[in-house]
Amino acid sequence: MNTAPITGFEAAREYLNLLHDPVAAMRSLYERRGPLVVLGPVALGEPTKLHVLAVGPEFNRQVFGDPAKFRPTGLFLRGPTNSAQRRVRFGLTRMTGEQHRQQRQLVMPPFHKTAVRSYHDLMTGITTQMLDRWRPGQRYDIYSEMRELTLQIASAVLFSHDPAEALPLGRLVEEWLRRSFAGPVWLFPVNFPGTPYRGLIRHAEKMEERILAMIAKRRRSPEAHNDVLSLLIRARDDENHGMTDTELVGQTTILFMASFETTASALTWTLFLLAQHPAVMHELMGELDAVLGGKAPTPEQLPQLKFLSCVIQESMRVLPPVPYTVRAATRYVKMGPHTVPTGARIFCSHYLTHHLPDIYPEPERFRPERWREIEPNQYEYLPFSAGPRMCIGAMFATQLLQISLATMLQRFRFTVVPETRIDRAVRITMQPRHGLPMMIFENDRKFAASEVRGQIRGMVTLP
Repeated sequence: MNTAPITGFEAAREYLNLLHDPVAAMRSLYERRGPLVVLGPVALGEPTKLHVLAVGPEFNRQVFGDPAKFRPTGLFLRGPTNSAQRRVRFGLTRMTGEQHRQQRQLVMPPFHKTAVRSYHDLMTGITTQMLDRWRPGQRYDIYSEMRELTLQIASAVLFSHDPAEALPLGRLVEEWLRRSFAGPVWLFPVNFPGTPYRGLIRHAEKMEERILAMIAKRRRSPEAHNDVLSLLIRARDDENHGMTDTELVGQTTILFMASFETTASALTWTLFLLAQHPAVMHELMGELDAVLGGKAPTPEQLPQLKFLSCVIQESMRVLPPVPYTVRAATRYVKMGPHTVPTGARIFCSHYLTHHLPDIYPEPERFRPERWREIEPNQYEYLPFSAGPRMCIGAMFATQLLQISLATMLQRFRFTVVPETRIDRAVRITMQPRHGLPMMIFENDRKFAASEVRGQIRGMVTLP
């Protein structure tokens, strides 16, 4: 493989490819150049720093396993100095060093096993309410439906168990996410009246004001609520220090983003894969019938749903909600034959790692049964990242996926609308660009795949 850095016009072309479709661009670079690809800076304009694509478990271990040498980078536009936009985006994912350690200690308790288990009834109730609204024989955009479900659950768990209080704030954060990744905002990030960028700044101010008002209410009656925000307000570290209001704003925003966006994508792709693999659905329904008998799972029953766990693991392997992560080198670092300078951006691809045939034979095939035999390490399988900065919400997301899927699949049969074009869009997560239209029916066990078109056919082998 060619290990020479890519420079000049060729580098500029590769950067444009990464901007347009990062998954396709990274796959192409890997297939043409190997597991370590260096893109030089562009002389005129951005990007001005060297970028490196590093693929495979050993590079994942080097980058994710040593946060002192590889710091996180921002996914969002920073905003003006001392602006709400800067404050709402500054949570665990942006923090480093001692600040990250101290804040992670404060944020962790609501995501421990016992705490996550206490959210079970809330997750089950919201899922059941959504299913009661569905009508057999109707067509739904399942991606929109899953976004609504996870938005409601994330709002209730993080902000308030009262929907009238939680949902308006959750929708404010959802709108902020949409604005943050809108093309006009990135193409013209100028804080002039009437620009989309100014609209983003103003929206961040409104969102921050609403979160601060909720924080003030919780501080006046600290024991009256048991949502995550209230737990964070009461949290203390080893030196009895708590979070400031500014830290609470950043942490709750990032936690909401993580619990909402990633689980919506994971649910959507899992339902798609199951709808396209009738044999897997028949085996899964056998387990659900035997363990649950048509009822929503209890906390004690979730560990018994072993094949459902295999399905979820395989879905997040084939179509990981987060397909890549970017880190920045904090010092000169040796990577393979190259010495990477301070400030260089390192791309580690979860998607490409999950599709390495020496780790996962027939990597494009959806085979949940493989998880009965394999135990990849955290740098070979990383849907929630890896190393000391691994996502603290992994247990929360897994429980949400288990409850919602077990409840939905017992009540309904999902069929992708035939001839649907399924392409990917990568923002925070990898999601279906045009939504995912499905027909839902009473679960009569007549599972059948549909003919689909688009990029999805290059990502997974369909029967």
